Amino acid sequence: MFTPLDDIRFLADSQNRFTALEILVAGPQTRAELRSATGASKATISRLLGDFESRAWITRDGTRYALTPLGEYVASTFVNLYERMSTASELRDLLPWFPLEKLDAEVDLDILTGARITAATPDNPMAPVARVLAIERESNWTNTLADRLPESCVKARHEGVVGGSQTSELVTTSDVIESVMASPYADKFEDIVVADHSTVYVYDGDVPPGGTHDGTAYLIVADDRDVNVGVIESDHPAFVARLTEMFDEYRNASVRLTTSKFKNGRESVEAEK
Repeated sequence: MFTPLDDIRFLADSQNRFTALEILVAGPQTRAELRSATGASKATISRLLGDFESRAWITRDGTRYALTPLGEYVASTFVNLYERMSTASELRDLLPWFPLEKLDAEVDLDILTGARITAATPDNPMAPVARVLAIERESNWTNTLADRLPESCVKARHEGVVGGSQTSELVTTSDVIESVMASPYADKFEDIVVADHSTVYVYDGDVPPGGTHDGTAYLIVADDRDVNVGVIESDHPAFVARLTEMFDEYRNASVRLTTSKFKNGRESVEAEK
């Protein structure tokens, strides 16, 4: 007789058992298919299937094994637990700086279960920046709150908006605009401002970095040194709705940036009054 803790330990103590259970959720599998999915030996798969059968989690039909209703219940429960614990593990180092207050106090971390979390690591400290660049370059549409616009971000946005067909709305600050216009990539930024599918707004104050793209919402997490340490993305309706609302709030309190008269031999941009 197996106790609940026995079954939890049984699954938690073996990656092969968990992987096999997860694969069986997709449908009946042969021994060969389970070996391929887990990388386990024939002997290991035989023991694993025997243990699953003794718990009434699977049945056999010829050469294929399928989950029983009880097995489906166990698999669903454990896969959900695994996803939640994976999210908890990935969020652990970001939570000290994760701006929950920006999402309202009532926000439940459940909405981040299964979220895509890109965190900086010692081996890849630029991973969050690389993910943001991919969003700005590859998305069909973006609504962005930006607290900085380094050259790499301007180039990526230029590639998507000017070089491609991306629809973009960007809210940033006057300090950021001044910094960009004084940089060597000011021309690329001006191209973005005047592009047909692009609108840039200036907010008088600080903005929390993040936004929405192609139906997914994201927040950029910075540490107490103002270094980007992570990007959290989720298509959970509540998360998307809150980030959409947040973007609209800042955009509606901003002024649109437009081209103006030539200054110093180059067309400049200024906030539309």
